Amino acid sequence: MSIKKIIKRTGIILVSVVLVLVLAIYAWSSVILNKKYDVPLTDMPIPTDSASVAEGARLTRVAHCGDCHNENLAGKVFSEIPPSLATLVAPNLTKVIPSYSNAELIRLLRYGVKKNGHTLYIMPSYMYHELKEESLAKIIAHLRTLKQQPNTPGLPDKSSYALLGRFLITQNKVPAVADLIQPNTKGRYVDCDTTPVSFGRYLAASSCSACHGRELKGEEHLGPDLIIAASYSKQDFFKLIRTGVALGNRKLGLMSEVTKNYLSYMNDKEIESIYKYLQTKPTLAKAK
Repeated sequence: MSIKKIIKRTGIILVSVVLVLVLAIYAWSSVILNKKYDVPLTDMPIPTDSASVAEGARLTRVAHCGDCHNENLAGKVFSEIPPSLATLVAPNLTKVIPSYSNAELIRLLRYGVKKNGHTLYIMPSYMYHELKEESLAKIIAHLRTLKQQPNTPGLPDKSSYALLGRFLITQNKVPAVADLIQPNTKGRYVDCDTTPVSFGRYLAASSCSACHGRELKGEEHLGPDLIIAASYSKQDFFKLIRTGVALGNRKLGLMSEVTKNYLSYMNDKEIESIYKYLQTKPTLAKAK
């Protein structure tokens, strides 16, 4: 056999192998993306009085929904994620919410499961899972009052995944939100708010874990271990949450944006309780 024929045949084999691998990645990732999660629907009373709706608006700000879905909740593309991985879309909530029942919204927020039974990605449902029932109910009450907004210009209809992104999904490098939360459970600290420290622990779990991880030990590319808060005085901590300005008058990128635009809506009692809890983290770390 001539060298040309050998090279040609080798090339055909290599192309065939690559094609099979690509098809396998697309097929397996599609199975994962289309998996249905059997999480039962649960309902709760949703208030309609103006005070509850107003408190729900405040809690929605504290939950920093606008950081992903845009300030007016009309949707946004995660620009931090390169197109070589995926185009991830946080949808227009003012259009999505009316299509969901209250029970479906509760499941979406608490367990990361969409109306069609598929999981969400990126959405920090594990943080909203920590919310007390009455707080979640007030958030839903507020969301029900939103007037429909046109999509943010250029917003795609849905998320899409490039080959590399699909490969990472098959390797569980992009975890499904629904896999992170045990069905039929409630937040770990909802009944532990009898002291400022325990109330702060609840607030940190339900407000800070999206960026700092479920155990507040840091999340790569998002936020550090919150043990760092032990170096803050109470005055400096309040300044950080209210203005986004850290020690040494530094700006902290995403952290400064989230604190100034969203966490600043916490009241003084909430901020002080989080501060008191975070001051215990070095002690808790040593105890382990």
